[in-house]
Amino acid sequence: MATEVARGARLAATDPRASPLGAGHARGGQVETGTLSWPQAGLIIFSFAAPSACIGVAYSVAMAGLLGGPLICLLLTAASVGGSLMLLTMRLTYRDAYTLGDLGFKVLGPAGKVWGNTIQLGNFLLFLPVALLLCATALQGIVDIPAFQDCADYYIFSIAIVCLFTTQFRTLKNTQLLSAISAVCVFGMAALQIVAAMKYENKNKKEALWFGNPDSSYWKGFSEALLGTTTAAWAYVPAFLTVELATVMRQPTNLKKSLYLSGLLNICVFIGVGVVVVWKWGYEVADPITLSQAWHTDDWINTALNSCALLGNFVSYMLDSVPLGRYCQRVWMPAFSDMWNGKDIGMYLVCTLPTFLFGLFLSIAVPNLFVLLAFTTALTIPWVTQIYPATLYWKYIHLTESSAAILHEHQHGSPKRASTLEKAGVVAVFLIGVVSFIVCLAAAIGKVSIAELRGPCQIGCPGWIIWKSD
Repeated sequence: MATEVARGARLAATDPRASPLGAGHARGGQVETGTLSWPQAGLIIFSFAAPSACIGVAYSVAMAGLLGGPLICLLLTAASVGGSLMLLTMRLTYRDAYTLGDLGFKVLGPAGKVWGNTIQLGNFLLFLPVALLLCATALQGIVDIPAFQDCADYYIFSIAIVCLFTTQFRTLKNTQLLSAISAVCVFGMAALQIVAAMKYENKNKKEALWFGNPDSSYWKGFSEALLGTTTAAWAYVPAFLTVELATVMRQPTNLKKSLYLSGLLNICVFIGVGVVVVWKWGYEVADPITLSQAWHTDDWINTALNSCALLGNFVSYMLDSVPLGRYCQRVWMPAFSDMWNGKDIGMYLVCTLPTFLFGLFLSIAVPNLFVLLAFTTALTIPWVTQIYPATLYWKYIHLTESSAAILHEHQHGSPKRASTLEKAGVVAVFLIGVVSFIVCLAAAIGKVSIAELRGPCQIGCPGWIIWKSD
């Protein structure tokens, strides 16, 4: 493995076509040239989770505290950016690693590939039904259809075909325009929540705490504080797209600017919206915010917010499904020519149909999708954003140090070792990930075990209810 690192460095020094900074890569017989700029990549990263997280950031601050919530956001955002920077550094060495699993294989071998694919693709797959529900909920907030009898399943069926269409964009570089529109929608949702906080009064306001929340039930309040932390964890997850975006960027080294931009936007939205809303309305803020006592569903703000949420969550579904669909194509149809003729469009639709149908099935068959989201978050988010990148990078450091002597022997550079500060940063990101995993898992257990937090559980709609909790 050390020899491979050394060979990569020698190639970078002697062959411009093999430079790790190059953005082209083979994809089913076609060579894909990087065209994405760093601001565009930054908006894609930001738009990946922000539309669904934006309407829950006030809840996160309310549960974790007016000071505790922002501090958690800052800590997790910094750790997530750090983890992605590690992935980027390794991706620039291993130029033929196009996915997180590919990078894991380069550093840790077959086990690293299995690990990376499981946590990344597992998250993509299990988030699909949640994304469908979020789109359906937003549609329901815009238009109430009496024939649907207030059942989310019918709204899911109504928007499902649009979600299937978004999976056909194939690569992240084709999502630039919609990602920019999604970012605008997120800013719109942020502004609308602040306007609503200023306009509407919470007559039963209970002041929020600086740390934690004032819930009279200790275990419920503690679980809510953990759930608030969970929201901060999945609101910003750049590592899910870092390797893939580096592949389609004009200058992959500029992806670090994209990470800084997206991280800053996440902090501004999270703290700006969360603190203002909780300061005005107090502790009792729901997730999503449209379920809060102070929210007015009969005002233009509600329609505008849900319209932005609908469009933004369509894009989130797209960004979630595009890498998943591409992976399926690489496995099932490796010789895919990737053209935009009728034959290839039909073949790619066949590749993406199984995961779409699986997500649609779960959206109907799972009694409570937000419980599924809680466990999916615990089992994938901290691992992809912090634990996995730190583990890979720690191994990469040792491989690089081992290869330094080889490079020196061939006069391709002086031996270079990671600084103590760099190693300390890797350990810090890893430990933050471990703590985040423990917190998210405890929050998921609390959500499923406390009835008041779990909420209603039902399979089916009025007239064909298959199962319903008491």
